[in-house]
Amino acid sequence: MRIVFYKSVLCPRCFLAKKHLLAVCSAHPHLQIEEVELVTSPLRTWRDGIKMVPALKVGDNVLSGLYLSKEAITDFVVQMINKKP
Repeated sequence: MRIVFYKSVLCPRCFLAKKHLLAVCSAHPHLQIEEVELVTSPLRTWRDGIKMVPALKVGDNVLSGLYLSKEAITDFVVQMINKKP
């Protein structure tokens, strides 16, 4: 399963979200993370419907917020794993 992680080098919350995401994904080696940098890919970010960073996207499902806790990221990833056919 591929998780798209939208971030910005200017965002300190994105650094924490990436740290949490990597920790969660270390328990699930089949997960792939694709990083999209808002500064260098604003058009793609906009086309993908992302309005705020940090954000995670799996298919049409998006998790975003001012602060993504490890628990929120874990819940989202587990929900997406269980949802996948």
